[in-house]
Amino acid sequence: MPKVLIVDDDDDIRRWVAAVLADKGYSVVGAASSENVVRQLLAGEIDLVLIDYHMPLQDGLSLLRDIRAMRITTPCIILTSDGSQAVAVECFRNGAVDFVAKPIDPEYLAIVVRRALDAYAGTLKNMAYRALGYVQHKKDCTHFENTQTCSCGLKNVIESIQDF
Repeated sequence: MPKVLIVDDDDDIRRWVAAVLADKGYSVVGAASSENVVRQLLAGEIDLVLIDYHMPLQDGLSLLRDIRAMRITTPCIILTSDGSQAVAVECFRNGAVDFVAKPIDPEYLAIVVRRALDAYAGTLKNMAYRALGYVQHKKDCTHFENTQTCSCGLKNVIESIQDF
């Protein structure tokens, strides 16, 4: 079950978005500020981040820049009441995978979240396949004796990627 982090200083919006996504089968956690978000992402526990554009202390765009500066590839979607084209362009330029204007349509939000997670999973799978081109069985692997067996574990890794 994908885990979504909602970063929004408005408790009501954070709870509402969490309820919408929980109804769609996502595991959801919330944060009222940008504090500790990068740490959570570096821990690898979060699959997607929804970030409010307007927050005190550190705005959503600044948080997005910090996330990308750390080379964190977790998909981020910006939520904002400012639906202007200029804001959307600025978000995309800084690494957002999508942009959702408030008030939020729950069905649209579910579609955007699913699409972002699917795209990210596809990217990870493609990266893994490309990396496999540089991986070889160990010299003592039974693969060298029989192509149907593999004692070094590479065959299991390949099957795991295929099932991803």
